[in-house]
Amino acid sequence: MGKKKRTFADKVRKSSAPKGEVCSVCGEEKKLIKVVAAFRTEDGKSYKFSEKMVSVCKCNRDVVFG
Repeated sequence: MGKKKRTFADKVRKSSAPKGEVCSVCGEEKKLIKVVAAFRTEDGKSYKFSEKMVSVCKCNRDVVFG
């Protein structure tokens, strides 16, 4: 059995569709980014890093990057 062929219109529709979640406030697609924060340990001799994934859109861009 052969593979189902996609038309050019199907390819364009798939590439132009939003890939992530859409913000309900501003309507922009939310992008996942990794935020890394460095902080000193209690003894003050070394650093540790805290990593977390954050969804960013126009609404909270200043809060995350600020």
